[in-house]
Amino acid sequence: MGEQGRGGTDGSGKAVRLALRIAIAIALLALAIWAAGPARIEKQLQQVALPWFLAALGVMALSQWVSVWRWESIARIFGLRVQRRALALAYAQGMTVNVLLPGATLGGDTLRSVRLQALGNPLGVSALTVLLDRLSGLWVLCVLSLLTGGVLAALWFVQGGATGEELVRADALPQGISGMASKSVFLAYLAALAVACALPWLPLRLPHASGGHESDSRPRVLVRRIWRRICGLHDLALAERNALGRSLWMSILVQFLCAVTLWLCLRAVGGSAQYWQVQAVAAPIFVAGALPLSYGGFGAREITALIAFPLVGLPAEAGLAASALYGIVAIVLGLAAAPSFSLRYQP
Repeated sequence: MGEQGRGGTDGSGKAVRLALRIAIAIALLALAIWAAGPARIEKQLQQVALPWFLAALGVMALSQWVSVWRWESIARIFGLRVQRRALALAYAQGMTVNVLLPGATLGGDTLRSVRLQALGNPLGVSALTVLLDRLSGLWVLCVLSLLTGGVLAALWFVQGGATGEELVRADALPQGISGMASKSVFLAYLAALAVACALPWLPLRLPHASGGHESDSRPRVLVRRIWRRICGLHDLALAERNALGRSLWMSILVQFLCAVTLWLCLRAVGGSAQYWQVQAVAAPIFVAGALPLSYGGFGAREITALIAFPLVGLPAEAGLAASALYGIVAIVLGLAAAPSFSLRYQP
């Protein structure tokens, strides 16, 4: 009875967490649409240009294939048994899970780990390769956004005048930010990116008392647990930086293609911008889409795009529409990859 009771409690707890994630994702998406204006978003999405949309589909599909290549490279570094066809199937299945189930990338990454284990590899090392694949991509994404944002800032400060007004317009910022100096906002954003890029070399472990106390509040215990997890990932990235470095060029290509996809989605909804403007703000948008609070990336990604696009002088509603269309592109590819679950591969 006790075991059954605990099982029932665990099951109800998972259901509550799942419902909470879905509710948060819907609330974030609704907030973003309300902030940008439903009518303006509807207008943006109604004028989707099919050629740009199809181009976005093709580029995202290419980025997924390069991602398989990167994952295979990392797995080989660890001496794992790999077959490209099996990894491609696993990646396709993971993409389907990512866009159809709550929890953003967590479900797809777990499935990929299990599929790699099925080839005769230890589960722990299989999960490690998936984690390094994800960390490599996120770190390179921050680097690319920092570099392109730095070029934008340099042009802005050197040329000034009309160019600066076009690149970053203070009146394009959402309410609550528009009253701040746009230069300060953009430089603060670049500083945050610089910190993210420097994380692998920063000493994250701070002095703390060993163990905890039963009297500690639940939020305090949760924060401590999250902090330990962050420190563990940090140590892992440091220990395996050689593996990350050897797949670096593939990560650069993947993130470049992802930013191009977002740029194509922006063009599809009628937005006008240079690729490097989109790349400069791609990092927070894609990182938000990977958070487990979203559903298929929707919610956190859109509200982040709503805030990020005006930083480079682009309309907030265009950013939200482009982000939503990016999610639709991912769904189309995820559904297209769904038949991969019917395929079997025996190593």
